[in-house]
Amino acid sequence: MAFSVPKDIQNHPVRNVDRARQREMWWSVVVVSLLVGALLLVAWEHSQWTDLGYEMTRLQQERQAIEAENRHLLLELETLRAPQRIEMLATRDLHLVAPSQTEAVVLQIVREAATPSRSLVARR
Repeated sequence: MAFSVPKDIQNHPVRNVDRARQREMWWSVVVVSLLVGALLLVAWEHSQWTDLGYEMTRLQQERQAIEAENRHLLLELETLRAPQRIEMLATRDLHLVAPSQTEAVVLQIVREAATPSRSLVARR
């Protein structure tokens, strides 16, 4: 018994494109893409806010440290400017002596007032 297959049978499936289903699929892809994009944007913003919070905390701590150092330096400056310290250094290290009443001379600086710039007078 022999089987014979006629040669006129074409075994190619026919593909019918369902345009409505394809359109729904593309809309679904667009909507899902928009939702994923929105979620990524929210996650990125949250990450940025967190990073800015850490940066702000670090800058506040740095500012406090700088203010403490500034207070320390101002105190040291006032200590170095103290008249008693300057007098002690002058007498001890430079061997200076305080002047007597007859040797002291008081100088006064007199500054002349600058001439005013030209001015205009309004007339009616």
